[in-house]
Amino acid sequence: MPSISTPTAYATSRPISLDRLLADRDDLWRGRRRRPAPARSTGHAALDAQLPTGGWPRGKLTELVPDRAGGGELDLLLPCLAECTREGRSVVFAAPPLVPCPQRLHRAGVDLARVLVVRAPDHALWAAEQCLKSGLCGAVVAWPARNQVNERAVRRLQLAAENGEAPLFVCYPPGCPAPPSLAALRLAVHAGGELEVLRSAQGPGTGPIRLAPDNVVPLAARRQALEARA
Repeated sequence: MPSISTPTAYATSRPISLDRLLADRDDLWRGRRRRPAPARSTGHAALDAQLPTGGWPRGKLTELVPDRAGGGELDLLLPCLAECTREGRSVVFAAPPLVPCPQRLHRAGVDLARVLVVRAPDHALWAAEQCLKSGLCGAVVAWPARNQVNERAVRRLQLAAENGEAPLFVCYPPGCPAPPSLAALRLAVHAGGELEVLRSAQGPGTGPIRLAPDNVVPLAARRQALEARA
């Protein structure tokens, strides 16, 4: 009977487990064991402490649902946008309903040379998508018109954001329901600096969140004050 040879030596190194290999990858989704998404500070300590994500999710979609036009959604984002420009990254405003005040942006610390405003509403979402795909922007804020708000358009933006680390903010028109989406965070923006977490991929909301009035001043209220002085 022929003899069966057996190995005389075995590898002494212990193989790396599959779990360890997968744990080193941030771009893999493992069902409910998905790692929490990295976040960028909102610039408001009280808001960071109460958001399930600990800040604005990077490379993800954050939806803002204001109850009135110019209700404070841009002011809410200014600390984050200013930090992006200080890092040398550009920020994009796609079809804002009101013209952003350069003096207000400057006072908030935003480098105006790093601000790109897309004024053509019909091309705003396309431009926002291309800016996200470029990987050159620090943040993108889009205000889609009511007739542009649909699941397919928002999904395209969401997928473009996931190719990089720039946070994407979509501000819906007042009274326009947000379409079905996989947004990492959805916030209602009320007058007086009051916010409400409507949806979070990282966990349940924390109920109403009120910021100090001097932190978030609605654009509409500021415009009314200026008109009253005239």
